[in-house]
Amino acid sequence: MKASDYQIIIIGAGVVGLAVARALAEKGKQSVLIIDRETGFGRGISGRNSEVIHSGIYYPQNTLKSKYCIKGRDLLYQYCASNNVFHQKCGKIIIADEYQEEALMNLFHLGESKNLGALKLLSKKEISHHEPNINGVIGLLIESTGIIDAHGLMSSFYQRSNSSDHDYLFQSTILGCKKNQNGYQLTIQSPAAELEKVTCDWVINAAGLNSDLISNMILPVESTPNLIFSKGFYFSLASRWRNRFNHLIYPIPDKDHRSLGIHLSFDQTGRVKLGPDAHFLHERIEDYSMDESLIKPFYEAPSQYILGLKIEVLAPDFSGIRPKIKNENYSFADFYIAHEEKKGFPGWINLIGIDSPGLTSAIAIGEEIERWINDS
Repeated sequence: MKASDYQIIIIGAGVVGLAVARALAEKGKQSVLIIDRETGFGRGISGRNSEVIHSGIYYPQNTLKSKYCIKGRDLLYQYCASNNVFHQKCGKIIIADEYQEEALMNLFHLGESKNLGALKLLSKKEISHHEPNINGVIGLLIESTGIIDAHGLMSSFYQRSNSSDHDYLFQSTILGCKKNQNGYQLTIQSPAAELEKVTCDWVINAAGLNSDLISNMILPVESTPNLIFSKGFYFSLASRWRNRFNHLIYPIPDKDHRSLGIHLSFDQTGRVKLGPDAHFLHERIEDYSMDESLIKPFYEAPSQYILGLKIEVLAPDFSGIRPKIKNENYSFADFYIAHEEKKGFPGWINLIGIDSPGLTSAIAIGEEIERWINDS
């Protein structure tokens, strides 16, 4: 029987695909090919987000999002500290008005039941002490939340993968997949528009916005979830607002967890941005253009908790798209992470619907996938 070209092929060079590659490199796996349609790593949805290390407070108990976020958060802080990746455990404050106290207390009790680190309820006076530019009746301080340089993290993963002689194929598209004696054969359209057939023992489908379509190339369509795109916009604040905040500031999320609300975050330079909101797209179009008409809601919602905010200081910044698993009412949807062996596809691992908190969860997911491969 002829050996496969590679032991493992990873489809997608975003943060999760790179985290898998890094985990494989740490265990000495060298026969690895990473394929991505972009011109380089991290050029898709992984580079268009809030760059927040999430605590895990929002996600229901016994879900994959809760599991991987909480584990991944701690691994991420450790990794960044050891590998000189910028991060800051700044904490965040969830702000509530007098009509939202019950919802905030529900979050507090949910957080107490998890491994979230220090949680503290804040009075109006205490909110003002921590954040003089923020107004709220009651707040919840979560110290384990932070910020990260997402590109710096992905660059670190990429360098570790490269040091193990992993191969990368950019500007390449998967046109088809089929099973063979050893595992799988992928048909790939390369940058030169040539068709290549590459074989492997394992496929890790980390294709982000196209992960369900990749899965459908080989698994029955009804056997894996379908995605819907959720587009979110960001507006930045003028430079005079730089370095005015010590913590990330979040409103109470909506009841269905469709969105965490338009929140305030900042980067390593202190530059402040507001967002994202959430718009479910009825067509699968990867369009990152900005809608400047949204400036009014981006002012009105945050002005409820940011003192002295004027609409004139807002400017359109960027947008991102989240691959959410489709359900009937667009409510909470968990990650889909599965080795499809029981469906008759040993060696095929699907990572579908890896939206937020995918960045926080990446290392935990990557190390889990490596264990699955190693234990098989």
